[in-house]
Amino acid sequence: MGRRRKPKAKTYELEIESLSHEGRGIAHLEEKVIFVSGALPGETVIADRTFSRAKFEEADVKEVLKPADNRITPKCEVFGICGGCSFQHLSSEDQIEAKGNWLKDAFAGQAKIEPKHWLDPLQVESWGYRRKARLGVRYVAKKEKVLVGFREKKSSFITNMNRCEVLHPSLGNHLEDLAHCIEQLSVRSQVPQIEVAIAEKDTVLILRHLEPLTAKDEQILLDCARELNITWYTQSGGLDTVKPLDQPAVLTYSHPDHDIEMEFLPTDFTQVNFKLNQKMINLALDMLELNDEDEVIDLFCGLGNFTLPIAKHAKHVVGVEGDLGLIERAKYNAEKNEISNADFYKADLFQEVEGFEWFRGKTYNKALIDPARTGAIEIVELLPKLGVERLVYVSCNPATLARDTAKLIELGYKLDTAGVMDMFPQTAHVESIALFTK
Repeated sequence: MGRRRKPKAKTYELEIESLSHEGRGIAHLEEKVIFVSGALPGETVIADRTFSRAKFEEADVKEVLKPADNRITPKCEVFGICGGCSFQHLSSEDQIEAKGNWLKDAFAGQAKIEPKHWLDPLQVESWGYRRKARLGVRYVAKKEKVLVGFREKKSSFITNMNRCEVLHPSLGNHLEDLAHCIEQLSVRSQVPQIEVAIAEKDTVLILRHLEPLTAKDEQILLDCARELNITWYTQSGGLDTVKPLDQPAVLTYSHPDHDIEMEFLPTDFTQVNFKLNQKMINLALDMLELNDEDEVIDLFCGLGNFTLPIAKHAKHVVGVEGDLGLIERAKYNAEKNEISNADFYKADLFQEVEGFEWFRGKTYNKALIDPARTGAIEIVELLPKLGVERLVYVSCNPATLARDTAKLIELGYKLDTAGVMDMFPQTAHVESIALFTK
């Protein structure tokens, strides 16, 4: 794919008609669709063109001439520059309403259907929720200054930011301190990024470094760790080089309503929003209507985030996941929480699976699937063979959920219930949940 060429400068006045599924305002001009970042329906704006094609253009708001009634003042001073957020000019209530409309549009457009029941949106706090992130790092030699933060929109540059309003406060309030720490390192120009993993009690930062750390560098990091109450891990190459600088941290999050504590590694996938995750688990279990006769399968189970709570309310549950490390942690967490009715298997769910032990000759009356953005079309087609009568589908992409819904309907399932969950407030990311019954 070629690089996006910068178009000739153009500024225009636009009337914003609607909101795209990426959270951008939509306008029309000279038979072209214009997608305008930072604009809301009903507004009149002055915008600068940033990208041009034959049938559409992209632009950024330069000035709002006539604001929408629901426009609010962004909380963050670098909103519009930083690529981490796209929705701070809209209240959290209006954000989740927009996301609900995108899900409705996806169902109507691809599956030609809507659920029998719509759930009320699931929300928790809108700020300071984010516990997983990748922060860019750059040493600006001319200013002898290190920048730590999210990248600017459509750019490789690091946003010049002192704090982040969506990152958990244990780190979001200390970006300037973090930058000052890295400024003191001999390898400061060879640190491209920091991976963030914030548990309920510990904050781990994985420092990616392209040159070896000196003994003095390590001491600077250890002093910083004590000051900020964090734990440094280092990464000199691939994932197999990630290791604690000093003592490893034991990272955990909990499902308090189910008396479960989950352990995870800093590199493991976990949900970014712990409080929303707790509510999502409870909602999914309510939708499954579990009882002590149920045989349940949890596909794309990860660490067992859903599997172990399900086990507390079902006869037996099987978790299947493609990442061996996550399966090992899921088994460990089951043992740690004294759960004996959960079994875990490694399998690539995008490949042939009918020969696997957990599939061959087995039946499960209920299922939960929580796939990546690409959806689960391959495994969805096999659900009838497993005997699944009740399915809860957790999705991070309305388009692939709608596509898979069309297949499920073709297979004889009905779309009973659906709704959105605000896993990523201030962004256009849509997390949703749907119930299908035979």
